[in-house]
Amino acid sequence: MTSYQLRDTATSQLLARDVPDYAAAETALDRLDDELEHDLAANGEGAGRIRLRLDVERVTDGVTEAVGHHVLLLGVDDVPDLMPAV
Repeated sequence: MTSYQLRDTATSQLLARDVPDYAAAETALDRLDDELEHDLAANGEGAGRIRLRLDVERVTDGVTEAVGHHVLLLGVDDVPDLMPAV
C-alpha cells in the first residue's frame, strides 16, 4: 500500500505520515503553512523571512522516495509584482 509523508528537509523531522494520496499531502502542506503563519502572528512576529523546504515523500512497502518539495516563505509581507503581466 502506498502513502505519503511530509518531512522538513533541514532537520529531517517527519511532520506528517500516513497521508493517503498526493492531493492530501498538498492539503496538509497548506494546513501546516496556515498554522505556522498563525503561530508567528500570535507571537507578534511581523514581516521577516523564514524559509522552510518540505519534502513530499511516497512510501511504498517500506521504501521512501522523495516525489516533490515545497518551499514555504513565512512571515513575509507580499510585495507587489513589479514585472508587468504579458
